Amino acid sequence: MAKKKQPKKEMPNLESENQALKEMLQRAQADFINFRQRAEREKSEMVDYGKLETIKELLPVFDNFERARNHFPKELEGNEWAQGMLAVEKQFVAKMEEMGIKRIPTVGNQFDPNLHEAIHMEPAKGKQSNEIIEEYEPGYIYKDKVLRYAKVKLAK
Repeated sequence: MAKKKQPKKEMPNLESENQALKEMLQRAQADFINFRQRAEREKSEMVDYGKLETIKELLPVFDNFERARNHFPKELEGNEWAQGMLAVEKQFVAKMEEMGIKRIPTVGNQFDPNLHEAIHMEPAKGKQSNEIIEEYEPGYIYKDKVLRYAKVKLAK
């Protein structure tokens, strides 16, 4: 038996169907690429979120290192153990900077409710109104996200 030739009128139908299938495949491929990129971005954001939540939990420990340094007794200046503790604090600061975590500037700057939490106000000669005159607790920022607001005293 000889093969029948397809009528010529069916050829345009097959060509348009083929073109439609190609377009559907291209859209599916583009959707998959977009999905993969979105999944990678969300994964990266979740990893960042986890890191930042851990850092938030460690900030009080870091604050205590800083308080200890600020009250460092003169008689311990040559003590190796005390110097080691100071080195741990420096390492913590370096790691935070490496991660992109920055300390929020306070004393001498104007109050910014997006970065600072005002705890107290008092008259201060030679200071502008709402100028930060003391920092009670440092604040930290990562990219555009505040990890912890700086607690400050303002001039009236």
